[in-house]
Amino acid sequence: MKLLQISALFVILTVFSVSGQAQDSIEQPWLVETTEIVKKGIPVPNRAQMLWANSVRFQNIAEVLGGPVEVERWVNEPPKDLTGKFVLIEVWATWCPPCRRSLALLEYFHEKYQNELVVLSICETDEEALKKMEGPTKLANIKAPLAVDTHRRFANQLGVWGIPHAVLIEPINGAVLWEGMPTQIGYELSDAKLGKILANLKKPAVIAKLPKTAPFELKACPPDPNKPNEKPKSPMQSAGEEDGTTVEN
Repeated sequence: MKLLQISALFVILTVFSVSGQAQDSIEQPWLVETTEIVKKGIPVPNRAQMLWANSVRFQNIAEVLGGPVEVERWVNEPPKDLTGKFVLIEVWATWCPPCRRSLALLEYFHEKYQNELVVLSICETDEEALKKMEGPTKLANIKAPLAVDTHRRFANQLGVWGIPHAVLIEPINGAVLWEGMPTQIGYELSDAKLGKILANLKKPAVIAKLPKTAPFELKACPPDPNKPNEKPKSPMQSAGEEDGTTVEN
């Protein structure tokens, strides 16, 4: 698949290390793992970012998917328009503790950057599981657009085997600028990092390039019953995987 010619104004994804940085898990509860590591003085491993999915960075999301982003149905109000905005899409499940912690981050971004960013989460568990979800963020607290897709079509198309997984899509070409686990220690999608990316939308050179329609679409439709839900297999087997039990960390 052909890589896109993306303006250098958008390619500003500097990786920030958390070593020695002050972190506040009260104001930023999604950084609880990072906070504990920094408090204990444990060094952050000096290694490349881990990715529990196929990499689609700098690729056009519509080309990767072969069409729109499909969901089964919307749980709350869907996005009105994607035009001229970055789009952050996260796939997750209610049984996943890091996913539930990540919801606070998505809500924070949704409220702070609503003029520059559309935040969308796609849950692979159903609405009944959402109603019973444990943790500080309840279904009623979720204001960012939320959809369910029990056949995890978007996640499967990206080869996601570990969640939460998110992609940040820019508004000119529909290319993925950032991908990964938003709360991964040492590679968090921090407020500072995202703010620098979104600030490009205020630059005249970028404004002039914004198309009149969004470079990709969202579509709510039932899954094809003839296409089985085949979750990509992890290259690393986790405890409990053979007998089907769930292991929560």
